Amino acid sequence: MISGPILLTGAAGDIGVALAEVLRESFASVPILGADCNASPGGARHVDRMHHLPRADDPAYLAALERIVADEGVRLIIPLAEAELARLLSHGLIGASIGGAPVLTANARAVATGLDKLATARALASSGIAVPECGIVGRDEPGDYDLVIKPRSGQGSKGLTLLSRSDYDGLVDQRRGALWQRRLSADDQEYTCGLARFAQMEPRSLSFRRRLRGGLTGSGEVVHDPRITKLCDQVADALALDGAINVQLRLDDGVPMIFEINPRFSSTVGFRHKLGFRDAIWAISDRLDLPVEDYDPPPAGTRIERVADERAGLAKSV
Repeated sequence: MISGPILLTGAAGDIGVALAEVLRESFASVPILGADCNASPGGARHVDRMHHLPRADDPAYLAALERIVADEGVRLIIPLAEAELARLLSHGLIGASIGGAPVLTANARAVATGLDKLATARALASSGIAVPECGIVGRDEPGDYDLVIKPRSGQGSKGLTLLSRSDYDGLVDQRRGALWQRRLSADDQEYTCGLARFAQMEPRSLSFRRRLRGGLTGSGEVVHDPRITKLCDQVADALALDGAINVQLRLDDGVPMIFEINPRFSSTVGFRHKLGFRDAIWAISDRLDLPVEDYDPPPAGTRIERVADERAGLAKSV
């Protein structure tokens, strides 16, 4: 049993809203608290209390977080924003506690790798995992193919540009230091995969073939593809994974090729939970030394659809 409140930081965004509903369903008697630098009314509706927290790069961030933990008697902290993960990583707080409250994240190696898209590509490639050609704008010269340019760190579709190779040279000065990747052309073959592994649990993954809506997974269907399952297992080994992360890939001429890893819970955490892939609950159980429940995968072809108010989502079988 959980004896005190759970605090979600970065709680006002779509991930916070989805995860708050997952936790409320699973731990009905436990207060769900939120903290965010932009404590919007929309995000606040889904938690019992919302606290203002400085930006992760603010010198006052950690002290403010400690005060919330002490004032509320927080039992567990779940950081959701990548900027927060980077700050916690830099202070050696991944896998540690703040004010006596454990911080729930994936292991430091997975977090550090996933936060840097170039480091992700290099780590996976060194383990024999297929990734698209990539490099740093202004330093590495791309080949003769269409490109994606995006921030080296960050999440979602923020700062993402699609362009032809002939247009690349004109953007070098503007996007210097960003990451370029070879664009994987199969738009209808994009997958988002929840991946979890803990000391007391072998790797589990659930893959959705998805369609994007506003930079998020708007709809999709469950796919059981042994190539993707094997790839997720290889990622867990490459990162010595202890925790829950999100893997994004496309099939490129039939080869599953990873273009990004999010080292945190993703916006599909609510969808997955409704279908029995309860990675947030497994992670909490493992972190608090509670038994991790069994898992029965949902049928292939089960469809998911994000509802208009960006809550956890609906899922139905077809």
